[in-house]
Amino acid sequence: MKKVLLSEKIDDKGIQLLKDNGFDVHVSAGTDVETMKKEIKDAYAVIMRSSQLPAEVIDAGEQLKIISRNGTGINNVDVNEATKKNILVAKVNGANAFAVAEYVMTTMLLLSRKVLTSNKLIHEKKDELAAIGSLPGFSTQFSLNGNELRGKTLAILGLGKIGQELVKLAQVFGMNVVGYDPYLKDSPVKLYEKLEDIYPIADFLSINMPLTDETKNMIAEKQLQSMKKTAFIINSARGGIINEDDLADALNNDVIAGAAIDSFNPEPPAPDNPLFTSKNTILTSHMAGTTIEANQALGLGAAQAIIDFSNGKVPEFPVNQEILQK
Repeated sequence: MKKVLLSEKIDDKGIQLLKDNGFDVHVSAGTDVETMKKEIKDAYAVIMRSSQLPAEVIDAGEQLKIISRNGTGINNVDVNEATKKNILVAKVNGANAFAVAEYVMTTMLLLSRKVLTSNKLIHEKKDELAAIGSLPGFSTQFSLNGNELRGKTLAILGLGKIGQELVKLAQVFGMNVVGYDPYLKDSPVKLYEKLEDIYPIADFLSINMPLTDETKNMIAEKQLQSMKKTAFIINSARGGIINEDDLADALNNDVIAGAAIDSFNPEPPAPDNPLFTSKNTILTSHMAGTTIEANQALGLGAAQAIIDFSNGKVPEFPVNQEILQK
């Protein structure tokens, strides 16, 4: 019976699908290097969530044939080492696209309508409400009357499956949507060729790109200074694309109006991460794409890639498919 190692537990439906297809499923006792090296030694396949799979762990997999990523991003897997070892890397595309797009819309609404600020103040000043006389008066006194999304410009950096789901949702709200994606041939919205042209026009900037050498620290002081003072940034992609020190400075000095950050560099963020004390900042726990529905789809997709490969089929989303030609 072939062993499938899960670096971290995936959705139960994915586990059951593997068992129904004759695999022996084990959840690793830990995600640290030494534990993973022991656990992976006799594994035919491994499913990775967000923890790291470095070269030394891959090398310890004496029977390893496929690495299946329970998600889209592969920056936590040493793909080059896997390719050297003739190990296929596969991923799951699009399973959580709607969830991430929905997260972006949710945080844009929370920021634009000042919902969290209002919630905080109404709790803090509950004893003063009667003296103020009316809740609309309270909102006016404390500048809680936010803005509508309608008519605002949303700039999406990266128009893959997530970005295109986001386009549809934003247009329902009457937003003007533009984008940047140098790899896209057919776009549902106007594309800008230069990033420096898109920052000044954005009321909301949504980052939906992978972390690569090209995108690392792509948004730093210079880019933030070029944005509107009323602009908001939402990063539901990967930490490291935005320089966190520069973003915190921009937020605390009113260079931009606010931000929602779901990914950090590194993860988890250190206690002294400057975003913990930056103004008007929503911080979440890498949860944008992890709804119950999305987790089920991701787990099933990651499991199916292993089943397909074991049956001599090419998984739906191979990363280093050049090894299949050997």
